[in-house]
Amino acid sequence: MSDLSSLNDRMNSDFEKAREKYEIYGKFYVSLSHKAKEYLEDKSQEYRKCLTDIQRLILPVVKKVCPTCELPCCRLSTPERSIYIAGSVGGFELHDYLLAQCNTTLPDPEYENAVKNLCPFWASGCILPLDCRSYLCIQYFCDELKQELDMDLISEHLRKIESVLNSFSIAECMV
Repeated sequence: MSDLSSLNDRMNSDFEKAREKYEIYGKFYVSLSHKAKEYLEDKSQEYRKCLTDIQRLILPVVKKVCPTCELPCCRLSTPERSIYIAGSVGGFELHDYLLAQCNTTLPDPEYENAVKNLCPFWASGCILPLDCRSYLCIQYFCDELKQELDMDLISEHLRKIESVLNSFSIAECMV
């Protein structure tokens, strides 16, 4: 078996596991109690405000730089640039999925994108609402973006997002 074929097999296997995990996240969210959803709503508002604030800063530069990129970071397997970790759909882990999903209907992932080596939330750009993105996606900046952005200001906003994520308790959602 060639190295490329082996890599593709591993990528497809990883993505199937990620899909299963993402679907479990959805089932967990639906099962939350009223009390858990109240807690989640408060934290979700903080998370979404932070995402909106950072998006206001980065979006004009993203719109300028990203359309001309030859190695998009939204690919599942591009070793030079890929931001995706094995085992995630859209870069989501449970904590940021819950915060993004709260009181929102996220678009359905286009799982067939995996065959095209793309994020399942990609369709000529990210289809997720600006305030519903994963931390993995929002914190990645390629060299071209870093050159165009005030990274000190961006880092300050990322710390705020990290603070919200670090103060969020999955255990509070299990009551």
